[in-house]
Amino acid sequence: MSSSPTLSIVIPNWNTGPLLRLCLGSLLRHPPGVPHEVIVVDNGSSDASRRTAEAAAAAGAIRLLPRDDARNEGAADHGAALDLGLREARGDLLMTLDSDAWARRPDWFACFREALGDAASHAGASKFPGSRAKVFWDRLRGRAAGPEASYVRPCHALYRVEALREAGVGFGPWRGPDGRWRTCGEHLHEELVARGHRPAFIPHERVAARVGHLRHATFVLNAERFPGLRARARRRGERNIRRCLASAEARAILSTTPFP
Repeated sequence: MSSSPTLSIVIPNWNTGPLLRLCLGSLLRHPPGVPHEVIVVDNGSSDASRRTAEAAAAAGAIRLLPRDDARNEGAADHGAALDLGLREARGDLLMTLDSDAWARRPDWFACFREALGDAASHAGASKFPGSRAKVFWDRLRGRAAGPEASYVRPCHALYRVEALREAGVGFGPWRGPDGRWRTCGEHLHEELVARGHRPAFIPHERVAARVGHLRHATFVLNAERFPGLRARARRRGERNIRRCLASAEARAILSTTPFP
């Protein structure tokens, strides 16, 4: 890590087992190419991911910020972890990255930086297309692709730190005056846009080629805390995690990751 970073990568984590190691190992394998720091905000993990974070911190690969009082009830703690990372960030740019995501190519960060350019305040993937089956049936039925994302999701997104701090609102969920709940990162996006800032949306396929993301692995790996998670979704998520970790891509990253 750099002592004078221009980029701060913030990774919230809670009991994601070997996925955090994959995430951190991928950043060592594919560094962003600019002076940077990696901040892991741990929401009171009790599994192997906490040991990974502690070993990475001892090796000087990350800064570890524990949130051992986290209640881990969903998006609120995820948002609070991102807020803590923002407060501690030393870079001018903030990259938010879920712990079930990983860098796939050397140009992963350049993809976000180029999209941000000189004018945008934050950049992230356009909407998730859904499952392959859904995409297939939508095309078969002649349904046009939906609009791009209504907000930049912080699962893997790049922000200007100055704009975030000036906005004065957090990443966490928020209930608006219209009675609708905004999920993690949504209210912050709305506030940035209301202040005249411009987001940059990157085609999802372009991001997915550079950043892998299992999506919702924290819920799957901690399913006992989320009884609303359907059994079928849990099984599918567990299957996706196993496939990911068994892939040649993941095995190559994990084989060179220097901490357990």
